Amino acid sequence: MATTFSEAAKSTKKKKEIRLVGVDMYIITEKGIPNFPDGEFGPFKCEFISNRGTKVWPGFVSPDLMMVNWYRCRFMATQDVQDADIDTFLVTLTKKGWWWSAAQKLWTHDGEAAYSKAY
Repeated sequence: MATTFSEAAKSTKKKKEIRLVGVDMYIITEKGIPNFPDGEFGPFKCEFISNRGTKVWPGFVSPDLMMVNWYRCRFMATQDVQDADIDTFLVTLTKKGWWWSAAQKLWTHDGEAAYSKAY
């Protein structure tokens, strides 16, 4: 079996610092653009909301925009967080009556975003 890296290469390769910095939530609602007041979800703050790939919050939304009931809501950590903080966030979101279909953790690698940038 061939190996990709030699043992010497593995031992000298710089290990990247990987940090959890937020979560993209996919919210399903018939109530229009969700509202998440600051401080409602502990160390997470809603940075933007999009619908069908178009930013709908904060800022202007054209009345001609055809939106669906499925929103991507980006929550960024306001302090260092761990997996358990995401778990608590999900429980809080559910207890507050939000129906969500998926959560995508957001990471940085050596300080560089390993996720898509905001609009």
